[in-house]
Amino acid sequence: MVGVDAGGKVIIVNKDLKGRVVRTSERVAYLVPILLGVLFGVCSFVGVHGGRLEIRNIILYADVIFFAALFVIIFHGAIKLVKKIKRHPCNLDTPFDFCKHLKLDWSLKSVIVSWGIISICWIPYAIIFFPGTYWFDTSWQLVQFFDPNTPITDHHPFALTYLLGFFAVLGKSLLDNAVYGLYILVILQTAVSALSLASITCYLTRFKVPWKIRFIVIAFFALFPFLPCLAMSLAKDTIATPFFVFFSIMFCEIWMTRGNVLASPLFDVLLIVDIVFASAVKKTGMYVIMLSLLLLAFIVKTWLMKAGVVTIALIPYLTVGLIAPTFIFPVLHIEPGENSEMLAVPMQQVANVVRNHPSSLSNRELDEIQEIYQQDTERLRGAYCWYVSDPIKGQRIPPEDVHKLGKLWLRQLLTHPTDMAAGWAGLSASWFSFAVASKDGAKQNSMVVLSGSSHHHPGVNQFMSWPDSTKGGQAFGRFYEQTLLTLPIAGVLFQKALWASILPFFLIFVSVRSRSWWRMLILNMPIMVTLLTLVAGPTSAYGEAVRYVLPLVYTLPLFLCISLSLLEQGEPEQ
Repeated sequence: MVGVDAGGKVIIVNKDLKGRVVRTSERVAYLVPILLGVLFGVCSFVGVHGGRLEIRNIILYADVIFFAALFVIIFHGAIKLVKKIKRHPCNLDTPFDFCKHLKLDWSLKSVIVSWGIISICWIPYAIIFFPGTYWFDTSWQLVQFFDPNTPITDHHPFALTYLLGFFAVLGKSLLDNAVYGLYILVILQTAVSALSLASITCYLTRFKVPWKIRFIVIAFFALFPFLPCLAMSLAKDTIATPFFVFFSIMFCEIWMTRGNVLASPLFDVLLIVDIVFASAVKKTGMYVIMLSLLLLAFIVKTWLMKAGVVTIALIPYLTVGLIAPTFIFPVLHIEPGENSEMLAVPMQQVANVVRNHPSSLSNRELDEIQEIYQQDTERLRGAYCWYVSDPIKGQRIPPEDVHKLGKLWLRQLLTHPTDMAAGWAGLSASWFSFAVASKDGAKQNSMVVLSGSSHHHPGVNQFMSWPDSTKGGQAFGRFYEQTLLTLPIAGVLFQKALWASILPFFLIFVSVRSRSWWRMLILNMPIMVTLLTLVAGPTSAYGEAVRYVLPLVYTLPLFLCISLSLLEQGEPEQ
């Protein structure tokens, strides 16, 4: 039977029918690991065959079947294990004797104590990586800031360019060294990162996550070397990620209270400030935050709350996407960024067709390709690299050429679907594979860290004494790659694919099999939207790709613990 409760919500009264609905959702959920297996099989094949997808090669189908079966078994076993562990809630919630005074609850004192624990464990990295490690993009933005002949562009957010420039000037003024100023920013970034992770650990109490699970979470944050190593480097991703963590916590709070927390003006102000800053220093984060909040509006209680969530969701776009280009860019003489970043996948797919089937293209199509890519097809074929799109893009594409690219992409999808699929799979190989055989070495599938700053924009040397190396980063980097990445079991933690696809797909699997599957999917929306940005990105194999996966490494423990704590339970108490 189907009935209606006092709130007008449709409920299933008949227990047999309710049981059949639950069992059906559990069966449907197994489509998730099967889909993951298909993607893994395709990307694994492309990753070791030079970006080519050979549909007549039996190894391709063996890969797909193997990975589909493997993930079905792993996901099924993981659920069984979680259920078995949850049968002993009292034991899980009993602290260890050696730290029985460590509460890890959602209180200011516990957050500060947890923050201190993580910070103390990270201090050695601050010494080893002194005076910080800096990505090529960081040096490029500093050149734009200091060189009057190089215009500041919004290719990388202009707000971040000015932030980097401010601390470089501060270092010159106070310490007579611009890099020391940047190192101050690194330390501030590290402190905020540690605070955000401490907040995750303690916030899990709100969902009644047992103490020992919270202890495992804080131990992971404190001891997993990838996190402090990335925190000691400086780029838009490393600065924005801790603020994305704070957003994720507030997102979960809105979800749990069905929007009631929005009645607090302080909460609203903190949320708006946080998401505006996160969006200003990383534009991809703006889209993740905006889409997640818009979907969250579907499950809050009243129309007034829905309007509030939608309004907050639009504020970052209005600020960063409309107000800044309209009013700030002209005043500061900032040039807009290239739109080819958002078109990386379709441009790569069409270029792959040009590489493999140039004779199949008409003269009109060849002319369109030359206009869009601003290079002839022979040069385009030579520049094409199957695991990164940078060699074939970089220019700003006029709106009329974007329209041409769309029609050209659709025609090639119909005539060369295999090459189009291979073009995408090559860019996403490290997200969905444990082996990527690129010309740059065998570490493309692992989460490597930045040991020094020797790869930098040459122009930055005229404005500051650039630090090519760190105090002990090179030695630690060798230990990291030669030891940690090669560990038989623990080495899986350093695989991009674990964080970029396996764990997010497992979250989807848990959500779909839940009784409140729609609400659970909404809960995990920040993870799923972030995953979408990865599969639409320009590469997964280059070293820079570890920055793209960083938000998932920070926030997946939060969403995994909450989702598994709600497994086969009712709504959380507010």
